[in-house]
Amino acid sequence: MPYRPRELVIRAREAAGVLLATLDRNEMVARFLDMYAAEHRRPGRADHPAFYREQLATIRREAILAMVLRIEAALPARLRVSVTVRSTRRPAKKKKGRKGAKVKARKPRAALELAIPFLDLFREEFFVALGQSLEWNNEDAEEFWRDLGFYESLSSREPRRSVGRAASGPFADRVALLLDPSLMEQARRAAGKFEIELQGAADRVLRKVFSRHRSN
Repeated sequence: MPYRPRELVIRAREAAGVLLATLDRNEMVARFLDMYAAEHRRPGRADHPAFYREQLATIRREAILAMVLRIEAALPARLRVSVTVRSTRRPAKKKKGRKGAKVKARKPRAALELAIPFLDLFREEFFVALGQSLEWNNEDAEEFWRDLGFYESLSSREPRRSVGRAASGPFADRVALLLDPSLMEQARRAAGKFEIELQGAADRVLRKVFSRHRSN
């Protein structure tokens, strides 16, 4: 294992922060909504400001789920371990401060004990940092983990897609319903293209976090 525990903790917490910064500082969700409204002549932020804000917040959450799922899938390769299972099991939680909910992954089977502790350490610290940044309470954490498990179970049934092909699956379906339910196929195609953009952003997050050596 090329990383010491402290190095993993630092990288995991940094990954959560960089993920949210990438999504929000670049206004990825707002740009997606504005471009869809402009390209398809649909109502935008100036037409229904209150609805737009609600739509923005809801689709942002879906975008975080999609990016987290991408990071989960890439972790074994990034940590240079041979285990290829993803862990989106419902976690136990401990309060941390007044707002954050500390999330711990459940212990895996003994057969995976050599690799899984490194994955669990990264995941635990990543989700703790993510929950603190998003000011989760226990209910928020439960709901996020439930939706992440739903994403994983449905995404695992999707056939592998070629590069450049619009995505399909839970993200495209859920975002299309939020975006433009009267024109579902059009909205699904747009959401699928946006998911590819989010996956690329998630890949860049991990590359940035693991790109340099730290002496900790």
